[in-house]
Amino acid sequence: MPFLDLKSVKLHYDTFGSGPFLLLIPGADGRGSVFHDVAQYLSRQFTVVCYDRRGFSQSHLLGAQDFTNRLSIDADDASALLVHLSPEPAFVFGTSSGAIVATQLLIQHPERVRALVAHEPPAFALLPEELRVQAAGLVEHIYTLYRAQGVQAAMEVFSGGLSAGEDGARMRFCMDTTRGDEIRANSMYWFEFELRQYTSAVLDVERIVAEKAKYVPVAGSTSGDGPGVAPIALLAGKVGKEVVRLPGGHISYMVDSEVFADALLTLLKGAVKT
Repeated sequence: MPFLDLKSVKLHYDTFGSGPFLLLIPGADGRGSVFHDVAQYLSRQFTVVCYDRRGFSQSHLLGAQDFTNRLSIDADDASALLVHLSPEPAFVFGTSSGAIVATQLLIQHPERVRALVAHEPPAFALLPEELRVQAAGLVEHIYTLYRAQGVQAAMEVFSGGLSAGEDGARMRFCMDTTRGDEIRANSMYWFEFELRQYTSAVLDVERIVAEKAKYVPVAGSTSGDGPGVAPIALLAGKVGKEVVRLPGGHISYMVDSEVFADALLTLLKGAVKT
C-alpha cells in the first residue's frame, strides 16, 4: 500500500502491471479503487497507476490547505506522482471532474504528459453564456439540495443530468452514504469542495490548444449530446478533433470494464502512433 508524502497530503496509490505508465484520475468519488477492475485489463500493456485524490479515502490531508487553489494543487499532485514513478512522460486518462484535473495537469505540466484522454469533463465555464448560466444554475441547485436534504437527494439530480439507466444507478451507488464512513466522507468532501469549484473552473484554452497533439477528447457512445458532453465537444472543436466515442456512458469503465479497457487500449495505441 504505497504512499507519496507531499507538503500537505499523504497521497495513496496502487500500481498494476508493467510497461509504459498510464495514470487514471477519478472523478467525484475520488477513490482510485473505482478503476481497479478496468486496471486489471489495462495492465496487460501498461503500468497502471490508480490513486486517491487529495482529501479522498486514504490520501489524508496534512495541516492547513489552500482550498482557493485546489484544482491547481490537484494537478500538481498528479504531476508529483508521475515524477515519483516515471522518468518519462506518461499516458493519462481522466474522467468527469477527474478529466478537469487531467486537463489542468496538461496545462501546468505538459512535460509530464505523453497523451491525455479527457472523458466527459463537466467544464461548464467554457460553454457559451446562455448554456453556462443554465449549467451554473443547475449546479447551484444541486449544491443547495445537498445542504438542505443531503448527498443522496442531490445525487439523484446530479446523476440524472449526466447519465440515465444503469450508469446513473451505478453513480448513485458509488456515492451512497449508507455504504459506510469512507463513502460518506468522500461524497460530502466532493460536494463541498469540488462540485461548484471544478465545474466553474476557467481552463486555459490557449494552453490546451498549444498541446493539442496530446489531447484526446472522448465521450460515451450512449452519453448523447447533452450538457454532460457539451464541454468536451467544445474543446474538441478548439483542438480541431472529433470527439471519440468509447463504449457505454459516463462510468462505463465500471459497468463493463473489459469492453471499455479494450476500446481505451486501441485508442492509446493510436495516440502512440501520432
